[in-house]
Amino acid sequence: ATKNELTIRRYSSKTVKSYLSCLKRYFCFVEAQNRGFAEVDERLVKLFLLEELDGQSGSTLNLYLSAIKFFYRQVAKVDFFVDMKFVRTRKKLPVVLSRCEIMRCLESLVNRKHRLMIALAYGAGLRVSEVVNLKIRDLDFEKGLIYVRNPKGGRDRVTLLPRNLYRDIEDLLWSRRRGL
Repeated sequence: ATKNELTIRRYSSKTVKSYLSCLKRYFCFVEAQNRGFAEVDERLVKLFLLEELDGQSGSTLNLYLSAIKFFYRQVAKVDFFVDMKFVRTRKKLPVVLSRCEIMRCLESLVNRKHRLMIALAYGAGLRVSEVVNLKIRDLDFEKGLIYVRNPKGGRDRVTLLPRNLYRDIEDLLWSRRRGL
């Protein structure tokens, strides 16, 4: 029932998988406490999260809490209020490679397609999944734009198509049409 509810609400497949995994652990914990779901209270949820605290990141604990809240509110339809704030997560700056490091990476790749994918990801600020899912129709050479459709978070966006990659993209498309 939980999987169906998540799917109907158009949660991503990764979120569905994560929520179900979290709930499975939670249900095992509730069962081990010899409790039924009708008896569940805020104290038991906090006890579960405390048990999961060891070795888990703040974002993982937030995922557990979100999954539990979703289950009770949307699936079980239990008027169950968990008065808990989400765990603060540390914001880390991403590791950014220097231009020289990127050039060395690109030069080390033998496969043209892979080299182009890495260059697009770097030059246009795309995630790996976004590069992999690009279609020819998403590239607008006249305007110099890439239309990123169905990205993480579900909000389509537009980004710049690096001009220095036009030739490589055209060569790849031409060779694919010719079956090379």
